Amino acid sequence: MFAEVSRPSASASGWASRRSLSGRASPETPSIQIAVLPSIGPPRVPHGRKGQSPPPPSRARDIVGALRFQILDAADRVAIDEATRVLLEETGASVRSAVARATLARSGAAVEPHGDRVRFPEPVVREALRSAPRVVVLASRDGKRDLRLPDGKPHITTDGCGVQVRDLETGERRPSTTKDLADLTRVADALDVVDVQWPMCVAGDVPREIHNLVEGAVVFENTTKNVQAEAVSASDAKALVAMAAEIAGGPKELRRRPVLSSVQCPVSPLILEAGSTDGLIVLAQAGVPVVPISMVLLGGSSPVDLASAIVLANAENLASMCVAQAAAAGAPVIYGVSSGPIDMRTGSYASGSPESALLEAAGAEMARHYGLPCLIGGFGCDADDVGFQGGAERMGNGLIAMLEGADLIAGIGGLETDSTMSAEQLVLDADLIEYARKAIEGVRVDADTVHLDMLQRLGPGGNYLKERHTLANFRKALWSPGLLLREGHVAGLPSEARLRARAKARASELLKAHRPDPLPEDVRRTIWDIAEGRRR
Repeated sequence: MFAEVSRPSASASGWASRRSLSGRASPETPSIQIAVLPSIGPPRVPHGRKGQSPPPPSRARDIVGALRFQILDAADRVAIDEATRVLLEETGASVRSAVARATLARSGAAVEPHGDRVRFPEPVVREALRSAPRVVVLASRDGKRDLRLPDGKPHITTDGCGVQVRDLETGERRPSTTKDLADLTRVADALDVVDVQWPMCVAGDVPREIHNLVEGAVVFENTTKNVQAEAVSASDAKALVAMAAEIAGGPKELRRRPVLSSVQCPVSPLILEAGSTDGLIVLAQAGVPVVPISMVLLGGSSPVDLASAIVLANAENLASMCVAQAAAAGAPVIYGVSSGPIDMRTGSYASGSPESALLEAAGAEMARHYGLPCLIGGFGCDADDVGFQGGAERMGNGLIAMLEGADLIAGIGGLETDSTMSAEQLVLDADLIEYARKAIEGVRVDADTVHLDMLQRLGPGGNYLKERHTLANFRKALWSPGLLLREGHVAGLPSEARLRARAKARASELLKAHRPDPLPEDVRRTIWDIAEGRRR
């Protein structure tokens, strides 16, 4: 028997009927809206907290985006939320962790007595959304790159976790090693555009049973930025928490300033796998921010319709949030979507597709609907090497993600649908991100930017190059690329080859010159003892 649900059950057909009567289900092509906003984006409206008004718009220190992209209107978001709650309440999810099922049962979820199906009555979902914090802190090791999400800026994470790399010296595509991970992490640490570090590649030269923990230790040692690792079991999660607590100064300090956050992926459709979910519970109880990233595949693990995939991704996020909040009320959770279609010709995941961009952007809008910070993919590509295709896919999808106002955007440095990592691609992506950040600033029109006196003084045929104002202001008014070419044709040297040579030189320079602040030696020894199983 299932627990009795207090809210009257709404069937899928009933939801569809209400939707068609709302006037929103017309066959007309939906419009995409791009607005110029006076602030840095719409305020987050707290969900379910009476009397609490939205916070004032944040004034970011540097990048303040004025342009915003929107694909779902208010009625769309309500409809997706309603469909999601029907799906969670009537169909539920396969929760394959006995610990999670027991935890959810105590919170009021309907747990199948002789199986793993869990259904989520509306009050359970509502309470999870109510208790989830609206602001999540991702702390850096040295305190210089702390993030407080949302803050109105699009922040960037590296890609992960590739099983191959493009060798920086030879260009060879080969299996990744611990040294590759250390090198990529140091390059990313040197790039100002990178805010959070995923382990970019697998430590393929260590035993499989410890590679997750070795990867965590390598990244902690080679960056001062927030480390966003993955735990595939409760024991892995406990070890990562122990490492992070050692770095932060103890469990209480880790809870106050979490230098660790964690990606925990549901398995689409609607499966919360045992090991990952057990890990999520450990992390939530330790106060470590968790990111349940839904990785729906259009046409594979979801219907091919984008709207259906959005409902499914939303359901997986809310189910994961219910687990986290049932385990530890107030646990920090970041809503996550990194999804896209299957290429029906090859069967591969098309991360650089327009459908991927739209699905992830919709995920960011649903996160904002609930008042939650979000992480989405956005800079993924399907190209197998550095070149035109990767740049086109990455800029197309990444610019949409930034216009959407996502809090965290993942994918830089990756090739072949996140399976191969490249230091050259990483430094080229830094240029693309700076380009996109400049593009979303919009145009400021005020007395400080409309120089009517100068326009009148110089008049027809005026030369502004020799003006003092130009010399004093061009660096802040105009974006200059670090690597992209503007020099024109060079005989005998194709532009693609020149650009790649620049990227290789830049990555090599950063790898040689940059050394992040080291961990104290006793802390370094302790985290490696934990990673290699000598201390737990």
